[in-house]
Amino acid sequence: MKLEARVKSTIDLLDIFFATSRPFDIIMSKYFKNNRWIGSNDRKAIAEISYSIFRSFEKIKFLTRKITEKYGRFFVLVYLKNEKLYKLNQIEEIFTGRSYAPQKLSEFERKFLNNLDTQFPQFAQLNYPEWLENYLLESFNKSIFQDEMLALNTKASVDLRVNTIKASKEKVLKMLSGFQTDVMQYSDNGIRLKDGRISRSHEVLSQGFAEIQDEGSQLIAAICNAKEKEIVIDYCAGAGGKTLALACSMKNKGRIFALDKYPERLENARIRLRKAGVNNAFCQEITGKWLKRHTGIADVVLVDAPCSGTGTWRRNPDMRAKFSKKDLEELLQVQMDILSSAQKLVKPGGKLIYSTCSILKIENECQVQKFLQKFPNFKSQKITIKNYCGDFLKLSPFRNHTDGFFAALFIKEKD
Repeated sequence: MKLEARVKSTIDLLDIFFATSRPFDIIMSKYFKNNRWIGSNDRKAIAEISYSIFRSFEKIKFLTRKITEKYGRFFVLVYLKNEKLYKLNQIEEIFTGRSYAPQKLSEFERKFLNNLDTQFPQFAQLNYPEWLENYLLESFNKSIFQDEMLALNTKASVDLRVNTIKASKEKVLKMLSGFQTDVMQYSDNGIRLKDGRISRSHEVLSQGFAEIQDEGSQLIAAICNAKEKEIVIDYCAGAGGKTLALACSMKNKGRIFALDKYPERLENARIRLRKAGVNNAFCQEITGKWLKRHTGIADVVLVDAPCSGTGTWRRNPDMRAKFSKKDLEELLQVQMDILSSAQKLVKPGGKLIYSTCSILKIENECQVQKFLQKFPNFKSQKITIKNYCGDFLKLSPFRNHTDGFFAALFIKEKD
């Protein structure tokens, strides 16, 4: 494909994105599936253009604030002019109107591109939604706020977690001899790839010897510190990423219940668990009857709660585009509802871990404070793992070279 065809595909994808509520990666996957003639190199290039736009989303949105239609087209035009620094005649060579190319520029579009304002407010310059500014400012020290925001606009590393049920770290490193790898600061079984992506068809992944998982997320299993004979409940298991890590910690022994309210997610988890050789995990849809029958049985309950995902903006830069204040308010209630339900499953002396991939204090420390006020029979415990000690686990791309991540550890008092 020529550049003009790649640009037209990007416009098509953005138009679909703005017209629906679906995440961009799902939209893009379906688009490529329906357009199989687009080759792998072209798919990669289209994805690169799209995600580059999302990494400058608020800046482009600010420049297009008076535009009321054709959002995809104008977002791409502004990206080419303002971010790629293409001259107008270069853009016209892309927007030719030929087959597989975008329509020619209108006179309005030419005038629009020639009069772009390059003075940006802080939220646009640092690429975060304006309404979120106060929440972000209360979450970070003012002296490093800009550094933290800029770090969230960088590309994320590719992190792997070795599946010690099937392979040793040494074996996996040998299989990755063609990649440049780096040692992780906190995770014993983590491997960071320094030179970009790895295909999911690579033997390391296809055979279940390792999983793609950010280092911050890998640490949750270390905080849970589940033992071989214990009963563990992964309350919001989703597709099972943390269930897999817990199974490794428990050496495939004991019992793990992977819970979720969506059966389709659990089906994906079952597939991953089988591939990884896990046989101590059981997938279970959340029902009131199941929860009542299992009150007070668990040594460890992990609540990896639904959240804003602000800590994953490097990997999912489109997430900031549609997230609203109403969404945040609803999530805060959901998080507390889940914690209130999950705490019943913890036996006296057992552990409850609350985690999010959010950088927002209102979803993290504030929720911890509310939980402890509501359930005084739980006490907060300091988190101590490899190279880290603190009241809570608090990670960010700028300070820790991981996704933004938070975790709190509670101990239920014995009767």
